[in-house]
Amino acid sequence: MIRARKTALIAVSVLWAGLFVFAQQPADMAGIWSGEATLTGMDEPNIMTLKLELKEGKLAGHMTDQFGAVDADLKDIVLEGGIFNFTVPLMLPQGGEGRILFKMKLAGEAMNGEIEIPEMSATGTWEATKQK
Repeated sequence: MIRARKTALIAVSVLWAGLFVFAQQPADMAGIWSGEATLTGMDEPNIMTLKLELKEGKLAGHMTDQFGAVDADLKDIVLEGGIFNFTVPLMLPQGGEGRILFKMKLAGEAMNGEIEIPEMSATGTWEATKQK
């Protein structure tokens, strides 16, 4: 009985470890992701689209938005433990260039998390799904 429990516990541990490693595979993230970004205090969400691909074994991407403020390649990409962080340049409403910092959590075909635009002292969220 104790041996069966130990075997079951080991099997579950291996399964969870396998899912954890699987969730981090950059190849699984390649594709087009789209969803609404909402800044705190703003009425209208912004539809943002992210195209991810593998380049020389590493994730690379390009993001656009419905208003034309974002049309740039991703920078500072980090994928670790189901967390996907990156930065994307944007054109600020008053002119000049800023950046959006993304801190996303991955869950299969969805990601969601926090965004921050330091130059505007703005924060918000982005929820995206992988397009079929």
